Amino acid sequence: MWVFGYGSLMWDNWQRTHGGTDGVLAELKGYQRSFNKASRVNWGTDATPGPTLNLVEKADGVCVGYAFEFDDSKQVEVFAYLERREGKNFPLRKMRIKLSDGRNVEAHLPVYVGGNVITGKNLDELVAMAMAAVGRDGKASDYVLNVAGKLNAVGVEDATVIAFAAAIRNAQQSGG
Repeated sequence: MWVFGYGSLMWDNWQRTHGGTDGVLAELKGYQRSFNKASRVNWGTDATPGPTLNLVEKADGVCVGYAFEFDDSKQVEVFAYLERREGKNFPLRKMRIKLSDGRNVEAHLPVYVGGNVITGKNLDELVAMAMAAVGRDGKASDYVLNVAGKLNAVGVEDATVIAFAAAIRNAQQSGG
């Protein structure tokens, strides 16, 4: 059984607790990352929601993330953990991904379907939101920088993540 991560699932080693592999790079075609999910628990609050990642369909899009393999006997345990972690509005969808070794596999991945969607915000407004938001798991700005750091460490260039992380670093340096 495979699980595909494109946000914090890539960098916090959650899979080790459930006997999963360290992960391999994988591509999900037809989708791209978007910081359009307003986190009101993990990376923000109701008063100061934090912009976090979701996937949006894009015909020529490719989202590069991490695929983690688990023994099939761990499915119930892993799915229960992901539901607790991600919430009921992130149901797991089964989609085809391409692993870095060229194999195509079916993977489960969380895709947001709830109502806490950020629309109509420019990059400066998203940065202001991220700089103000702190939730159960930490600062929304750290969430963005951790995703960017993980992708950068493995040579993955995602324009959306790079631009947001650079803008956050600029805001931090200017005292914003």
